[in-house]
Amino acid sequence: MDITLTTGQIANCWNDFEKITTTDLQKNSKDFYNIPVSVVVKRKSNNQPVDHLSIENIAMSKDGREIWFECYINDEQMIEKEPKVKEHLDNAEEKHINLSNKLNVKIDKN
Repeated sequence: MDITLTTGQIANCWNDFEKITTTDLQKNSKDFYNIPVSVVVKRKSNNQPVDHLSIENIAMSKDGREIWFECYINDEQMIEKEPKVKEHLDNAEEKHINLSNKLNVKIDKN
């Protein structure tokens, strides 16, 4: 089973990190919100880092049950490092295109 964090756990971690930054490190609280946030992608089989993605936006589903990060990736660089990634990226892009087309059809019907 994958270990996940609840939004409450993330909020507590965020609050603790802010306290450390402003109290222990003596940084201005305004500077805390300018710290870039990123995601480290790890390979599930051996837990080794595969990539490091800068978070451009954080989004939540309308029902509040899902949160996701929007990250831009450099496809060419990823493929250069790991050629097998191309197939995964192509499949993900195809799924996205199909989903987008289905959504457009549904919107056009209404």
